[in-house]
Amino acid sequence: MLNIPKYYEDPKTLHIGCEEPHAYFIPYLNEENALTKSREDSKYFQLLNGEWDFRFYNSIIDVEDGFYAADYAINDNYNKIKVPMNWQMDLDKGYDVPNYTNSDYPYPCDPPYVPDDNPCGIYIRDFELDENDLSRDLFLNFEGVDSCFYLWINGKFVGYSQVSHMTSEFNINEFVHTGANRIAMLVLKWCDGSYLEDQDMWRMSGIFRDVYILKRSRRGRIRDFYITTELKKKFTKCILNADIDIVGDREVAYRLVSPHGEEIASGETVNGKIKLKFDNPILWSDESPMLYDLFLDVSDEVVLVKVGIKDLTISKSVLYLNGQKIKLKGVNRHDSHPLFGHATPIEHVLEDLYIFKRHNVNAVRTSHYPNDPRFLEMCDQLGFLVIDESDLEAHGFSTSIDGFFFDRWSLLANDPDWKDAYIDRARRMFERDKNHVSVIFWSLGNESFA
Repeated sequence: MLNIPKYYEDPKTLHIGCEEPHAYFIPYLNEENALTKSREDSKYFQLLNGEWDFRFYNSIIDVEDGFYAADYAINDNYNKIKVPMNWQMDLDKGYDVPNYTNSDYPYPCDPPYVPDDNPCGIYIRDFELDENDLSRDLFLNFEGVDSCFYLWINGKFVGYSQVSHMTSEFNINEFVHTGANRIAMLVLKWCDGSYLEDQDMWRMSGIFRDVYILKRSRRGRIRDFYITTELKKKFTKCILNADIDIVGDREVAYRLVSPHGEEIASGETVNGKIKLKFDNPILWSDESPMLYDLFLDVSDEVVLVKVGIKDLTISKSVLYLNGQKIKLKGVNRHDSHPLFGHATPIEHVLEDLYIFKRHNVNAVRTSHYPNDPRFLEMCDQLGFLVIDESDLEAHGFSTSIDGFFFDRWSLLANDPDWKDAYIDRARRMFERDKNHVSVIFWSLGNESFA
């Protein structure tokens, strides 16, 4: 029997061994490489999608210990599973079934506890690293795992994380070596976080978004950045500010290029900061999604940031974009695919947006959780106004007795023991998505009663 700490029933334990949240970006070798717009083309990006070894258990109580050992022998109890994909969608294997429910919790409501008969899956994958890889700082990223997971590499415990629709990132240098390495994961169907993910949707489990390693420079690198713009003089003058968190004693070289390919400014940060003033900025809107290219260069890494400049205000209950009244003609969008469940291929996401455009939709709400981070890149480029919603809903705290309706929807929101969990979800969404011009509103969650 597996003996692990019950982090999955402790609302105070959200992440162990994880990096602090930050803006989403991919480092590239140079500007030309960055302009390919495909993260798979970066030499610093190693995708770990594909076939993983997988074993399903109907209850965590039945899980055998030792599966995470570096020399563990994969036996006939394991099958191959595609990553990313919800395990319920591997229909011929009989791993549980997809379950649709609106607000009712699909288990006895007793927070933070979940049933002992908690289905789970073991994922195992080998991957290769060479000496050049080990000369860099290595960060293992999981962009979406439902509902929580424990992580081991080469038999050593690396960490734990939850919040299904947000990225969990781990520095793995102390756990890896040259040659073959092994990832082992235990993914649970339910955890205490499931009480905060009571969205109206199909409930499915497993690794449903990309898994990859980022190989970062040790001589100096960008950890995070926050870019803001301010318009003056009836939108004829712009101030661009960038606050860059740099690891190492380096400054960042920058170059700002207009949507028409003209260089606006170049230079080097001072204490990690950029402040640029320029005239006649080209504004971003849903009808004219014009983006500047901001190249950030440090050591042997280049980060490309697509910068949009807009002015959004509300006056007398009317929304104005760049001084013009605008109405949101919007839709709610779930990640949903008939074969892969919540593991929606990025091409499918793009097709959704093209369909929206053809039907004059100009706004999208990410109901009810943050989407794949590339979704917002597409919205920036195609021109959509986005309501970015936190992975938070606690709608199931209600009951009906003899026709009388009782609600306690704010039960967890009013409980100090759950404060960190609520804030963590909003913070992770904001930190990841804060640089996207398409985001016009931040939603703290759907029916979360925070």
